[in-house]
Amino acid sequence: MSLFNATSNFTRSDAPALRLFRKSESSDDDEKRLKRREKNRVAAQRSRKRQTQRADELHEAYECLEQENSLLRKEVQLLIEEQQRLTDALKAHEPLCPVLNCGMTSTTRSTGTVPQDIHI
Repeated sequence: MSLFNATSNFTRSDAPALRLFRKSESSDDDEKRLKRREKNRVAAQRSRKRQTQRADELHEAYECLEQENSLLRKEVQLLIEEQQRLTDALKAHEPLCPVLNCGMTSTTRSTGTVPQDIHI
């Protein structure tokens, strides 16, 4: 049954009471609406706060990863330089090495193959 049907049984003398009933019902709706809006406002604040915290955490993680990446790049560069020094040292040592010069030709050293006439 609708509100209109429920109030249609009132007489003219009941009009002030009807207005109060509608006013209190409207007031209840307003209170519910205000409570709902306040609850929604608080939930939105919590959501924004969580979103900001998450963004801060991601930014912190980003900075840590950038720092780690920078350190790793420096380490790679140092390893490349060490490899170059060792390669240069090996190249300088090759002509003087008695182990490498005991019957092997320079092509054997460069290709890594042993000629047919040398048996190991």
